[in-house]
Amino acid sequence: MLQIVLIYVIIGFCGYCTYSVLADHGELKAFLGADIVMTVACFVFSVLKRNSSVYDAYWSVIPFFFVLMWCYLHHGSIGFFEYIALIGVSLWSWRLTLNWARGWQGFSHEDWRYKDLAEQTKAFYPLVNFFGIHLFPTLLVFGGMWPLFYLFEGSGGDGSFSLYLLGIASMLLGTYLEYTADNALAKFRKRPDPKQEDLLNKGIWGVVRNPNYLGELLFWLGCFLTARSYGAPWYTVAGFAAMLALFTFVSLPLKEKRMAKRRPEAFEAYKREVPMIMPWFKRRKREED
Repeated sequence: MLQIVLIYVIIGFCGYCTYSVLADHGELKAFLGADIVMTVACFVFSVLKRNSSVYDAYWSVIPFFFVLMWCYLHHGSIGFFEYIALIGVSLWSWRLTLNWARGWQGFSHEDWRYKDLAEQTKAFYPLVNFFGIHLFPTLLVFGGMWPLFYLFEGSGGDGSFSLYLLGIASMLLGTYLEYTADNALAKFRKRPDPKQEDLLNKGIWGVVRNPNYLGELLFWLGCFLTARSYGAPWYTVAGFAAMLALFTFVSLPLKEKRMAKRRPEAFEAYKREVPMIMPWFKRRKREED
């Protein structure tokens, strides 16, 4: 843990130095440049440690790094409602990072998806590792954060307070859903008799099969709606749309395929009773003949 924390301190320092060099080119470009340099630094450490899971915490850590930089750069000009939005981002970031930390098993463990990609791509894995595992998620998260840059332009947008409240509510609800889902999953994994309960299907996991993904989408949608109330252009919804597409066509199918392979009978019954991600599409339980 000490090693991974030190690695991220170095990564953050690289980002700060990059921002300082690019600051004259505009805040958005400077942040993007810093984000890419930090990703390259993370990739270097992943190669050195021979473990791409070095990147796993980056998704959640960097938004809080953005928040700290925004507070530093705009100190004295950030109002109450802007701070509420930044607190919302911070809560999401810290919750997800702490959840990662309690599951951290050291450098001996690597995400199963990375191992599968290494086996499938073989000699091309270094390219897949950098562009697919590191750079693409970085750009995805940056796209999700993109609308929030408009919080500090001072234009106030269309002054839609109801839209602002809807955005904040979506951010907080998404964070709460992820918090509840992850805690329930962590408790389930420590159950005394794994054979007795083969699959988690209670509580929030009995409402939707992927509550953590639902929470993630609600959070990023909330970021866009909040920023939209400050005048963020409609096209900044691209970050959220990209995440929705990724979850729908890649992440969720991969996860469900893995679950079906590991627990075929239990998961098939689970699929029949619990919807994948939208709770109001829950099917009625079939009556037995």
